[in-house]
Amino acid sequence: MANPLLLPFEIKKEKSKDEFIVRDHPSTVIETPSIFNYVDLPDTSYILDLPSETINSGGLSAIQLETIIYSCQRHEQKLSDDSRAGFLIGDGAGVGKGRVAAGVILENFIRGRKKSIWFSISTDLKYDAERDLRDIGCADKIAVHAVNKLKNSTARTVVTESTKEGVIFCTYSDLINELSSSAKRLLCLEQLLKWCGPNFDGVIVFDECHFTDDINFSGSTNKKKIELAVLQLQNKLPNARIVYISTTAVSEPHSMASMVRLGLWGQDTPFKDFGQFLENVKNFGAIAGDMIAMEMRQRGSYVNRQLSFKDVTYQVVDICQLPKFMRSYNNSTKLWLHLQQSFTEAAELMDLGQKTQKIMWTFFWSAHHRFFRCLCISAKVTHAVKLASEAIKRGESVVIGLQSTGEAYTLQKIPDDGIAMPNFVSTAKIIMQSLVEKHFPASDNLQLLADARNNKRTVGGKRKSVRKTAGTSKKKKNELTDDFSCDEIIDSSYVSAPIFDYHSDSADSKLKDEEADEDRRIKLEKASVIRQGLLEKIEELGTVLPPNWIDQLIDEFGGSENVAEISSRKGRLVQKINGMVQYEQRSEKDIPLEFINIRERERFMNGEKKIAIVSAAASCGISLHADRRAKNQSRRIYISLELPNSAELALQQFGCIHRSNQAKAPEFIFLVPELAGERRSALIVANRLQFLGASIKNQSSDEGSTKLEETSEYDSAVVDAMNVIMGQKSPVVPVPADYKDIRAALAEVGVIPNVVPLVKVGKFVPDILNRISGIPVDHQATLLQYFNGVRSKISNRGKTERHNCMTILDLHLHNKCTHRRNVILKVTSKNTFDSAKIYLHEIEVDSGMDWKTAEEKWLPKSRQAKEGIYFSKEGFYGKRDIIIVRSTEIVGGGAKGDLKYTVIRPSTGVQLLPQSLAEITKKYIPQISLPKLAKIEPKWLWDFHYNASKNVCIHDYWLNTKTKNHNKGPEECQEGLRSCATYKILAGSIFLLWKEIESIIRESNPQWKMQIARVLVDSSKIVGIVIPDNCESHLIAFLTK
Repeated sequence: MANPLLLPFEIKKEKSKDEFIVRDHPSTVIETPSIFNYVDLPDTSYILDLPSETINSGGLSAIQLETIIYSCQRHEQKLSDDSRAGFLIGDGAGVGKGRVAAGVILENFIRGRKKSIWFSISTDLKYDAERDLRDIGCADKIAVHAVNKLKNSTARTVVTESTKEGVIFCTYSDLINELSSSAKRLLCLEQLLKWCGPNFDGVIVFDECHFTDDINFSGSTNKKKIELAVLQLQNKLPNARIVYISTTAVSEPHSMASMVRLGLWGQDTPFKDFGQFLENVKNFGAIAGDMIAMEMRQRGSYVNRQLSFKDVTYQVVDICQLPKFMRSYNNSTKLWLHLQQSFTEAAELMDLGQKTQKIMWTFFWSAHHRFFRCLCISAKVTHAVKLASEAIKRGESVVIGLQSTGEAYTLQKIPDDGIAMPNFVSTAKIIMQSLVEKHFPASDNLQLLADARNNKRTVGGKRKSVRKTAGTSKKKKNELTDDFSCDEIIDSSYVSAPIFDYHSDSADSKLKDEEADEDRRIKLEKASVIRQGLLEKIEELGTVLPPNWIDQLIDEFGGSENVAEISSRKGRLVQKINGMVQYEQRSEKDIPLEFINIRERERFMNGEKKIAIVSAAASCGISLHADRRAKNQSRRIYISLELPNSAELALQQFGCIHRSNQAKAPEFIFLVPELAGERRSALIVANRLQFLGASIKNQSSDEGSTKLEETSEYDSAVVDAMNVIMGQKSPVVPVPADYKDIRAALAEVGVIPNVVPLVKVGKFVPDILNRISGIPVDHQATLLQYFNGVRSKISNRGKTERHNCMTILDLHLHNKCTHRRNVILKVTSKNTFDSAKIYLHEIEVDSGMDWKTAEEKWLPKSRQAKEGIYFSKEGFYGKRDIIIVRSTEIVGGGAKGDLKYTVIRPSTGVQLLPQSLAEITKKYIPQISLPKLAKIEPKWLWDFHYNASKNVCIHDYWLNTKTKNHNKGPEECQEGLRSCATYKILAGSIFLLWKEIESIIRESNPQWKMQIARVLVDSSKIVGIVIPDNCESHLIAFLTK
């Protein structure tokens, strides 16, 4: 039975003496169109105890109340290990996940559970939590306490000793910090457990919980402290009511490792641990997220909604590079090639072993990618400033989005005494310089890093402490660990290899020999000379490399007084009146650093500043939209200088300006220079926006179709083009004139190795594009044009090739008629915590279309000109054909475009390719054009053709042909026949039984490929596994056990 609180807008329900008015959400919200919406949420039985003023005020909308109900209902259930079941909120940015979390906390507070914990990624979000509680009218009842009031103070204090009730707000990093206690220093985790007590049954909110991912469950090593602390907290408090909040977790299953309360793995499940669960998920390929979501949705443990992007517009703006930038870019590619040759020479000179060389080249190519990524960002700065200035003149507000700030590299070049510098620091230059200084084979720092890692070996079950190397200052030791990529990019199997790894088995004895020492000294001197030469060349190139992009943007806009910087940076470089550049802290006289982002947000929302620069680290959960409650309600223009790796992360960051209760919908601008990889990133995000309802904004009226190419098409084009250049395939379009020069350039950056394998679509496409960024700009532009030429030729093929990834069979695709013939089996599991249901459906799919469907869906209600019923011009043997014609699209754009029409036939349904009216009227004529045709009953003629096409081909019907080619038999003519296929679909909770089902199917069908299908039957949505007929009985026997 539906819960009364889920009834539509302004439906009233009497409960005791209170009257409830449930209000609609202030913005249009949609459920993401995917297969997981083909299963229904379970019925609700939980009755909310929220006060009438909270509901009647509209502080919680209908969909938010629905989520609270399902969350609380899920918390009433127990998993097999007797821990309380958890709930995952997967709503997109701006829907109001924070208010839902506040509503769950209030509901439990009213029921006597007075203590709650709220985890998030930033201390700034504590004030957002307070705002959410205030907006639902309970700020005076429920206080929010930061777990560490004096975060930046030396004497740390803790609130758990004095707080008896309310919400403890804690960041994930705070969770593993030590906090002072009256008796002794305890980890924050320990103090939280002490505050909760062993029988704690209150709410714990894990906001943005996908940041606690990458837990290695295969062993006891490499487990990060934060992830372990999150797991330990849940294990120690089995009765806690867990609410996970993550927009991206389901689409990236590897980030679900800490979500143990969802019941997807563990006791009484097919998967012993998360590792087995993740391995099983890989079987589903691209639809893995949908399958997980579908399983959780029918359990009632997951919701996923997005704000509609209906009124949102976006642009993909191509940027032409300035000659000065092109020269510096091309000079950079030459120097990187010289660096590569020098690293190779030094590695041979020092006789480095294979393992050590792998470490060295990992650092090299990582720096290579970061360097050219910096140049790609800098290439957009000038155009971004121009677009932003134009928007400000129009009375709009601008948000510029970034992923990285480059601060770590800037700080390396800031003088200790704080004296001014003549120029801004170039992040790209420091990346290249750091590589040579730290990781060149003659580098002491590289040796120290290797020694430190070698000494982290386990002896007798205990870890040796890392020895301090004489002469290494504290500053230098910190520099060794500042490079964020060190721990991430070195393969763990190679970290113990010594840097100077000579091949001889008696290396130690040789080093003791005076001759060997002298030989090594000479080699080191030669390598040092090479390194010094490289540093001099880098210094020379650095004079023309662009500065840090954030510092440049702020300077171009007239200084920090005009720009609200919302980032993780502690300081910035500022150009003084005398032209010198000096480093300044972002904190202000009366505003400490930890509050500066909050103050900058207020300045932007109040209209004091019309430009905001937001980094990825600071964008989560913040509101910069045209809020109806804010003073600055001007339209927001989001200019993306740097996009993340996935569309889901991009949407989450875009949520800072596209949120509920906004006065004006925003516009997004993606700047795309003619550089490899940039267009692909923009396509991924732009297609996602279009999928959610956003419309593309044309630069001019003659640009043609607004439809973007699919990312899969672009990837296929890249792969085909690369295989042609490698000589692995014949070209589908002529190769560029400078093809040999491009091939040579690709070989220099390692894209074309000596032994050339056939490249396939997959994760390698981004890697290829990253490497291509290291070749000259003109070669990149030629390659991108060639990619587009290939794409236009293979777009149809690209859509059908799925490269061994599982896809969804759409049984009602192209408007085929579907009928449910029977429900063969319905079983309910006897699981104590989840009564999952499984159904075996028999579905008939008709390639034709009956008259009822044609009349309801396709026959125009108002007889418009040139649409409606058409008959064939001439009757053969007294017979006429009948079709329905509907206008479909404008080709070419503008009012003068060619109108196309869709044709619907009784025997084959909707025709895939639209036709022009001239093509249709060659053989057909509208019914309304001749009086004698008006006497023909369309339904009778339609039914006649529909029934006749069941068994009679088009030749037998029209020509009365009874030749051997059209007789019944294995090679009978199929043209014009209306096919009716029958499918057995196993639907319901199939995810956890996937292995068993696959085993049963392949026992009788060894070559069978597991296939997911979806179908809409009589307004009911069904999604499940296609089951072969010959294993139906075995499957039924297994399921009924």
